Amino acid sequence: MTGVNLVLGAGHIDRLIPNADELLRQYRYDTGCYYLDYVPTTPKGRIVPEDLAVTLLVNSRASWRAFHSLQLYADTIPLAELPAKSLQQISQTERTQVASVIAQMAALPGFAASVATKVLHKKRPDLIPVLDNQAIFGAYMNRHWPESLARTESVKSKEWILGALDWIVYDITRQENCDVWPLLHAIEPTRTVIQLFDSVWWMYFRQCQPVNRT
Repeated sequence: MTGVNLVLGAGHIDRLIPNADELLRQYRYDTGCYYLDYVPTTPKGRIVPEDLAVTLLVNSRASWRAFHSLQLYADTIPLAELPAKSLQQISQTERTQVASVIAQMAALPGFAASVATKVLHKKRPDLIPVLDNQAIFGAYMNRHWPESLARTESVKSKEWILGALDWIVYDITRQENCDVWPLLHAIEPTRTVIQLFDSVWWMYFRQCQPVNRT
């Protein structure tokens, strides 16, 4: 199977992502793949400081401040209030609720949306996508990318977080992509739809904006 294409951009900045199947295969060699494959030994129903460790595999900038915040406030993050559904199945009201939980964690010292979702995704892998500062807010939602480099500022705003969720839902349910997800799922059968989206987009993002090693 070759030449599988995705259209991403939520109708705002639509980009044709060619050879999505090959990008997905290439992701097997990215450390993000190790992050997805890792099975946590921490409780699924609550957050603990040790949950930060696995985020180091996926471009995380987790610091001691984030660890200390979880020591103090982890039990205040209402995981039980999250809907027991996949992202594409929830209503707009439920999506707003998900954005609120992410924003609450993103507001903690040492956190923003990126690290927060990298922790939360391991708890709800079919509901909460990884909202990387550069890949999602700086590139996917940036009409000036890749002509200008992806922005790197941290995002904590509930409105921005909800906007990102809305865009991703649009793209994983849009008609142009409906026949593509089963093809990609056949390549990586253990991945959720949002993980397939994230894997393909990350590889496309890094193809257009490689890491500057200098």
